[in-house]
Amino acid sequence: MSLEQRNTMDLNTNRQSYIQRPKFRKGVVFGFPQHRVVLLCLSLLDTALLIAALVLGIYSAKAKDFQQLSDSAFAPLVIERDFLRNHSGVIKESLVTQVALESQRRAHMLMKVQIKQQKAIGDSLQSHILALRAEKTQLEANKTVLDDNCGRCPLGWILVKSSCYYYSIPPSNGKKNWSDSRADCISRGGDLLVINNMEEQKAINNNYPKMIGTGPQWKMGFWIGLTDTVSNGVWVWVNHANENNTMYWQNEQPSHDEGLAGHCAAFGRNILSWRSWYNRNCEHDALNWICEMEPK
Repeated sequence: MSLEQRNTMDLNTNRQSYIQRPKFRKGVVFGFPQHRVVLLCLSLLDTALLIAALVLGIYSAKAKDFQQLSDSAFAPLVIERDFLRNHSGVIKESLVTQVALESQRRAHMLMKVQIKQQKAIGDSLQSHILALRAEKTQLEANKTVLDDNCGRCPLGWILVKSSCYYYSIPPSNGKKNWSDSRADCISRGGDLLVINNMEEQKAINNNYPKMIGTGPQWKMGFWIGLTDTVSNGVWVWVNHANENNTMYWQNEQPSHDEGLAGHCAAFGRNILSWRSWYNRNCEHDALNWICEMEPK
């Protein structure tokens, strides 16, 4: 078959097909009436809107739950924020007060240190004052003695009537036996005390120093220059004068019991009477002593 015949046959076939194709009628779309197509589109639109509404509802519920969860989670922060907003002035004032309190605390600590230092200085000054007062008292005592003695008695001696007297007082002078006590008096330019009369007996008793100590009362006495070493029972002063008066001896003195007493006399203060003499062992007993010398 020739090419021309073939083209003729195709043209005829296409023409027949066009003749047999149905024609569109007014109000008909794809073989359906136009109003049905509209209804179908509206149905599809409603379905789409319903689906969209459901989706929006779900997302809205989730968003609400998230908001509630967020609100519950941030509620303490919100409360704290509101509290801070409402009490910001109080907090600021509290901070200022804390700073001032810390400053006061530091000042207080510094003041305590200064007070402690001042107390140490005050204690040192007080000790120095006490030492100066003691020195002043001693100087005044020495001045009084010098004024009273008018230079007639050595320093440390007292002038009573017509004699100078020295009372040995520990701890500057330790207690001694009778012999050593007399040697001390002689080294000072005098001798052990010799009592000549009642007036001198009372003067010695009135000027008797205050003694503090423990033990037997006889240990608080002072040696005087009276012994019976040459002849038992015959009492003789260091100036070789005999003493026959017994009115100055304490009751039951002098003792003649060799085991308890001795041959040397001592003076013990008696505030009730003038009976103040007693005897002790010259070498074994240690006492204070009273020296006497004539004034210049």
